[in-house]
Amino acid sequence: MTSNPIDKNKAGFFILGSLCIFFKHTDLYGYVHPYNFLEWTSYVREAFFQETVANFTEVLRRPVKMMTVRISSSLLQDSEFGDQIEARLSVDKIKKVSFDMIVRFYNVSKGTLVCMTRHTVVFVDTEAEGFAPIPSEMADVIIHYRESTAS
Repeated sequence: MTSNPIDKNKAGFFILGSLCIFFKHTDLYGYVHPYNFLEWTSYVREAFFQETVANFTEVLRRPVKMMTVRISSSLLQDSEFGDQIEARLSVDKIKKVSFDMIVRFYNVSKGTLVCMTRHTVVFVDTEAEGFAPIPSEMADVIIHYRESTAS
């Protein structure tokens, strides 16, 4: 039995908690290097679909593939070795063949928003060699994580 995504997350965003800052994530001064947030964004995206799309591995076997076509990162505050990071994912700009995924990274240790990434994903059909609609199983999930119009 699968649960409804709304029941899993009444707040309107998907949470991937407890990313721990290790020395390998830091620069010479002990602060998290910004590229780590780009890498963690992919972890959050993959965890989101694995947890919310019941047949995600089957969806991956189809000729329709998801590609990131744009990614940006806004580093807002520093984090250091030992800090705990929580990631919250929401979606925006849902169109027929694409949507944006926004990941906000919070420093749990300090209680602050430290980074925000936004990436645009598009779907392509590798057999037809063109754009493809968002797979229905994914489209049915992402609408529950759409950014509010007030933000």
